[in-house]
Amino acid sequence: MSKDKKVMNELKSLIYTQLSKKYNKCLWPKSDCTKDCINAHSIQNSQILDQLASNNHVFMAVAKQNLNTEREIEFKKVGRNKATTFTGLCREHDSQLFRPIDVNKFDSSNEEQKFLIAYRSVLRELHTRIKAARDLQTICQKSVELGKCDPNNLEDPIMLRATLALANAYDLYKYKYVYDKLYNSNSFTKIEHKCIRIERNCPLAVSSLFDPIKSIIVEKRPEPKFIVINVFPQKKDTIILLSYLKDHQKDLRPYANEIINATGEDRLYLLSKTILRYCENFVISLEHFNRFSEAKKDAIKKFYLATVTQIDLDQDDENLMLF
Repeated sequence: MSKDKKVMNELKSLIYTQLSKKYNKCLWPKSDCTKDCINAHSIQNSQILDQLASNNHVFMAVAKQNLNTEREIEFKKVGRNKATTFTGLCREHDSQLFRPIDVNKFDSSNEEQKFLIAYRSVLRELHTRIKAARDLQTICQKSVELGKCDPNNLEDPIMLRATLALANAYDLYKYKYVYDKLYNSNSFTKIEHKCIRIERNCPLAVSSLFDPIKSIIVEKRPEPKFIVINVFPQKKDTIILLSYLKDHQKDLRPYANEIINATGEDRLYLLSKTILRYCENFVISLEHFNRFSEAKKDAIKKFYLATVTQIDLDQDDENLMLF
């Protein structure tokens, strides 16, 4: 075996090992917590996944880890006890933080409930970004050791990805800190929520967030201004909850209003494309996904993958309707 091939095999082995490692850190807002973390659900298990699961499984978009091919994803059956989980809270603090929404039915007039639903999305996304930054930093360091990355060249693809991952994690760390302060002071009304109830069975659930402004500004790093998006079933209805800081409402309200002011199938189609463009933490019921044609499944996968690198990609295709 050539030296170069040995080096690449060593690097690939490190990448697979690193990506499989969990990041365990309790993100409790009141103090530093060093307790062991659990697989905390970002989408409620008992009240939401219970409505979507068949034989205790749902479909999720999962990345295929194959370093010899281009990036791929597949919609894979995942057990409800693993779906949408993250190791970002210990058992005690997960229970303490989210008890008001885990044991009570959703009430759109309850400001604390709406805040906690959004807060859970923020915590999960921060955990995901920190893990990605840690993984890429480790991979970058190994690449430098093996001579596959130039640490003095910030445009080196590996260096660039590692740097951007750190910046993305830091952006969300600052944003989470704002939520921490609001939680600790019970200032739940400082988040603006737009809640829509649609009288239609909901075949999916989403817990995520996105920065629509950042995606269109490439000249400089703007202050991150996130819209938190949660979609979930409640009995025979679909709930759409869009949340953002009131300090950001001037900039974010126009983006939220695109969905809010749309009606009927147009609203659900726009919501579907928003989910596919910005979100990776969502589940679909088995029965619903299995009714999709192969052409529809292919269109969804291609659009989902393309928007990883082309966040503002837009195209009209009825196959992108998720509802």
